[in-house]
Amino acid sequence: EVPGIQIYGETDPAKANEKVGVIPFNLDGVSHFLLAAILGYEGGIGVRSGCFCAHPYVVHLLQLDEQEAGDWRDQMLAGDKSNMPGMVRASFGCYNNMEDVDRLVETLKRIAAGEMTSEYVLDRKTGEYTPAGYADQFEPYFLLEK
Repeated sequence: EVPGIQIYGETDPAKANEKVGVIPFNLDGVSHFLLAAILGYEGGIGVRSGCFCAHPYVVHLLQLDEQEAGDWRDQMLAGDKSNMPGMVRASFGCYNNMEDVDRLVETLKRIAAGEMTSEYVLDRKTGEYTPAGYADQFEPYFLLEK
């Protein structure tokens, strides 16, 4: 239902009972890091992004040739993960329901349509995006010793 979505792995609903509740995907024209940031910051949907500690397998699934994979590794080893290949992964647990799935699909549709595109800032070192001007407010939640 989502224009431009690429789901990796089995997509036949009849085989859903044979799978775990993990769906890796990408959206055409949107970095996996940016997609995860938009889902989290604007949609309130927690996902994971990257290679999921399975770099060789993800490189295989993304069909990167040796030159592309080598270029990416060199860039990453130089401290720049901004072009790191990867996917977004939605994982479902016993606490999720169909409303959660519907919310994910609707949010992805809005992103694909360009409706959820606040300004984001890329951290080239980590490859991750945060909304422009964002500052976390975690200090009140942790007892910090001085």
